Amino acid sequence: MPAILNVQRQRVDKESLANPWLPGLEVFRVGNRVGESPVWDDTLQALLWIDIRAPELLMLTPDDLELTRWRLDALPGAIGLGRPGQVVMTLGAQVVTFDLNRALFSVLASIPGEPPGNRMNDGKVSPSGRWFVFGSMDDSAHPKSPTGALYCVGADAVVRRLAAGLVVTNGIAWNPAGDCLYFSDSDRGTVWTSSWDEEAGGMGTPRRFASSRGSQGRPDGALVTSDGDYLSAGVSAGCLNRFDRNGRLLNRVPMPCRAPTMPCYGGRALEHLYITSLVRPGWVGSQSPSYDGDLFRFKASRAGDVGPRFRV
Repeated sequence: MPAILNVQRQRVDKESLANPWLPGLEVFRVGNRVGESPVWDDTLQALLWIDIRAPELLMLTPDDLELTRWRLDALPGAIGLGRPGQVVMTLGAQVVTFDLNRALFSVLASIPGEPPGNRMNDGKVSPSGRWFVFGSMDDSAHPKSPTGALYCVGADAVVRRLAAGLVVTNGIAWNPAGDCLYFSDSDRGTVWTSSWDEEAGGMGTPRRFASSRGSQGRPDGALVTSDGDYLSAGVSAGCLNRFDRNGRLLNRVPMPCRAPTMPCYGGRALEHLYITSLVRPGWVGSQSPSYDGDLFRFKASRAGDVGPRFRV
């Protein structure tokens, strides 16, 4: 059974940053190594996310700047909301739920067939809350191999493979109607889309949606905006890439960090966008001031929707 190694609570510093593209931009100095998978809990009025390499689960209540860190005994890959007071997450080679109040895990399922050298990466609760869709990746050094996959699990605890042959599975999101699934391979710089059957937890044949490589910003975590655009963290170029529903690049907005990892809506009226980021070992002390590994917040052009909760 997974366990919490320790719990720490602290206040974090917040700074306001002038930015012509991101209104009301603020940075929370959380100092993550690989911040990922942010989700907003509207009942707690708090943001939850993971630091994969720490490894930690984190929760920030931005009104009072209180940060809770749960130190984990295995690498997390993604989290989503469960019932109030609970999250669902991949931890090591398992899908688990975690009770935030009691700090207790329950194992939902084991993930079969993952080769040595892989780890879980990215995940989202499906539009109705019936499914937790998540991916895996080759976690070895370059060159990486296409050993990653896209998975789906429901309340029946059966893990099904939806797609294979991916290197770094990422960018999972659904359109506002819930009948179109997006996902990406960060290593290949490609985003795919397919039809989605929410009743069955199944997808159609993927087709290439967009490409973004190198200095354009390889696609990391993503969301679909209220307007139906695909907003992708350009992890290799320090930017956010916004694509319309036809895969056309609408804009590329620079971030005050070198590697943003994933956006999500948050705030009392879901009026903000929160962005996690990572810091690579060789970057420490190489830029001043450095906001790599910190958490960002700015005013969204339109408010988002309350995120679905996994119905276990």
